[in-house]
Amino acid sequence: MSTRSRAGSWVFLTAVAVAVASALGLGLMQRWDGMLRFAAVTVVLLLTRRAKVPTGFVAAFAVLVLLAMWGSVQHWYAEIPHFDTVVHVLTPGSLAAVSYFLLVDAGLLPDARRPGGSVRGWAPVLWVTLVGSAAAVLWEYYEWVVEQISPQGMLVGYTDTVVDLFAGMCGSLVAGLFVLRWARRHTGS
Repeated sequence: MSTRSRAGSWVFLTAVAVAVASALGLGLMQRWDGMLRFAAVTVVLLLTRRAKVPTGFVAAFAVLVLLAMWGSVQHWYAEIPHFDTVVHVLTPGSLAAVSYFLLVDAGLLPDARRPGGSVRGWAPVLWVTLVGSAAAVLWEYYEWVVEQISPQGMLVGYTDTVVDLFAGMCGSLVAGLFVLRWARRHTGS
């Protein structure tokens, strides 16, 4: 195992431990919504690791999901300027990159490391960009539903939505480029 791979594994395992500790700690404080969120994050992280997702991608995903979740639980989105935009740039692309590798592992998408017949050069970039953009759209639907149910719980508007969607699309495009770069460096492995 390479040094880079070991470092990614260490980051991932640390993130899982933090997610478990967060769920337990929030449960002890009787903050049930936060506890359930971190329990769900733990399950998602463990499922991504079972598949053959490269350690760097799964480690980045784990850290970014934890950051997004703590931001939600601790209200950082409202308290820290531009935190929302940063999360919307990083998280959908990370999710889409991991999704790409999960679908390759499941045999539902062709592996970009094996170019030829069914994989066109930039197809992974397009796929990751589209999935990340779709994830950003679904998140904005979630925000709208929450705003309708509890108007004081989440104060968003048209500009916030458009900026979040654009940020998610741009971050997903960059993540797709990272997937393509990784695949080209690992072609044939």
